[in-house]
Amino acid sequence: MSNNKSKTTSQLLKSKSPTPDATDRRSQKKKLVNLQDIDSILTQLETEDSQRDSKVRRVCNCMARRHPLFEFAPNCLNCGKIICTKEGLQPCSFCGSDIIPPKDRDAIVKLLEKEKEELVTKKQESYNPSSQKTKKKIVVKMNAGEKFWDAQDRAFKLAEKELQSKKSTGLVAENASGTKETKDQDLQKAKERLETLLDYQATGEERTKIIDNASDFEMPSQSLWLTPEERALNLKKQQRLMRESLVNKERKSRGEKTVEMTIKDGKVTMVEKYVTHTEGTSHEESELEKSIKEKKMQSQTSNSVWDYEMDKSKWEKPIYFASKNIPQVDKSELKITKNRVQFPKEDASEVIATVIN
Repeated sequence: MSNNKSKTTSQLLKSKSPTPDATDRRSQKKKLVNLQDIDSILTQLETEDSQRDSKVRRVCNCMARRHPLFEFAPNCLNCGKIICTKEGLQPCSFCGSDIIPPKDRDAIVKLLEKEKEELVTKKQESYNPSSQKTKKKIVVKMNAGEKFWDAQDRAFKLAEKELQSKKSTGLVAENASGTKETKDQDLQKAKERLETLLDYQATGEERTKIIDNASDFEMPSQSLWLTPEERALNLKKQQRLMRESLVNKERKSRGEKTVEMTIKDGKVTMVEKYVTHTEGTSHEESELEKSIKEKKMQSQTSNSVWDYEMDKSKWEKPIYFASKNIPQVDKSELKITKNRVQFPKEDASEVIATVIN
């Protein structure tokens, strides 16, 4: 028996020096579970091969069904062929024309270069320590024989002055920007128009409300067209308002007041206010309002429905008055004709219902 141990085929393969292509393939290994995984790996390999061989003209007629769509230029502007990622940015494989014209390509390159320059400048400014603003500290030294709270008050006053100066500079900048905007009169008019329309839209519901304060103080005898229920409701409202006014007068005469105390900056301010008494609506008033609303709804619905009997009563049947000079015709000579539409001899309402249906 020889001392050399036997080796399997996998060990022999591992002992060989791996090529760079083999290592790349090994890093991209995937488990093949079903046909979809196989298709995805095939498309990935095809796109990688197309990226490596940039000089070779690539032709694919999948119409972006097998490979993903080339979103930068999804189709040819000359023949309309759909371009996938395998073909990429190259002349069209069908008609041979450029997918992107040279003018558009130059414009895209310029825009990308500008964006790149802006990003580079922003990064440089962020990394530059001199550009970063240092926070200003307020240092207040205590004088000889000065108390601590006096120095603290002095520091607070300095901070307030700095805040006011910052606000004033901000207002100046806003005014400067406002003057620039006023130069363009058309833009200013458009903005004002937009603000008025938005305000109109926001306050539309408030403007549709009807605030009828005069109706609360109107006597029932003044309104001639009210129903008895509406007159009773107006009387009850008037009585309630009279009771409220009497209670408020009594309270003011007695001197019942509310006092508000606000303490601010070491000062106390007192404000006296009279208490107004408001009496809620009674159960009878609410019931009357409900009944009035129901009757109005019923009247509206009845007006919207067509009543045949009422309409029939408005009109009279035509009456024919014959003159004496007309010669009489024998009825035997007249031909009897049948109507094309024949109705059963029933009520007129049923006949009309059949015609409508």
